[in-house]
Amino acid sequence: MAILDNMLDVINCQIKEHNIKTLKKVKIVVGELTGVVPEVLEFCWQLSVENSPHEEAVLEVEKIKAVALCSRCANEYLINLGPACKNCGGGAREILSGRELYVDYIEGE
Repeated sequence: MAILDNMLDVINCQIKEHNIKTLKKVKIVVGELTGVVPEVLEFCWQLSVENSPHEEAVLEVEKIKAVALCSRCANEYLINLGPACKNCGGGAREILSGRELYVDYIEGE
């Protein structure tokens, strides 16, 4: 809930800055490695906007897969398939994606 509260602070700042009267849509990007469960975020969103001026706004959550780059053979692979590279078995890697957690955009009038 604290993560969503922080996102709502960002959203409310943007609403004020752009003089938006009606919030229509919010898109949030969530990486697999953040520990945030998108379904829980969506549930908390519904609770947070219920009976508020944002009640009709649609929340879109984009889930980003955790991808690593093997330091040994430069193979890109999904981390959820295992900690080691499937190509060479190497364990050293650079995380390419999966740490994202941000408000991508808001739409309103």
